[in-house]
Amino acid sequence: MNNELMINMPSDFQRMNTLPEDPANSIAYGKQTQSSTMFVMMYPISNQAAMPYGNDKVVVDGIHGVLSETQGLVEVKSGSTKNQKRYIYSIVKTKLNPSGMQYVLTMHIDMNDHAINIQSYFDEVGMTGLRDATIMNKMISEGKITPPNMDGWFKDPYDENYRRGLLRNESEKPEYDAMFPQHPLSEMRNFIKYLVENN
Repeated sequence: MNNELMINMPSDFQRMNTLPEDPANSIAYGKQTQSSTMFVMMYPISNQAAMPYGNDKVVVDGIHGVLSETQGLVEVKSGSTKNQKRYIYSIVKTKLNPSGMQYVLTMHIDMNDHAINIQSYFDEVGMTGLRDATIMNKMISEGKITPPNMDGWFKDPYDENYRRGLLRNESEKPEYDAMFPQHPLSEMRNFIKYLVENN
């Protein structure tokens, strides 16, 4: 493995071949379950190209400025790994056709003289929308949201006045990951957790 990419990966991800048009020194991994297909590519980038560690608001504002009508911001977080490497990441969702959701992780880890860019695409496959429907019905029965306008179901996690695109819904909050372990968003957060705790 390229010494610049000494990132510990979960053992259930399989190493894949990269293509000639992929970024230089890139490494690719994949994983598939009944509910998700996952593709990860990582490669070195300059420190200048990395997102600003610890400055989540700048990243949130930047993402808000470029989201399309079929995308929504799910999460932005920064911190330090177990080995005291700074990191920052964003999760953006995109609606797939004909159904389902793709969650895109962009994560930068500070390696001192450069950064590692971890670009990951986790897609919902099989029976899509189960997580959303289950939590939506639960919240309706508890009186927390009311059809047909569904006030409170869709909400940007960082700016309640932001309305553009496909806003994060309540079922995409981290507290529901354990109920849907094979959902791509749950898989993605577990993947992030592994990277933070093992690098």
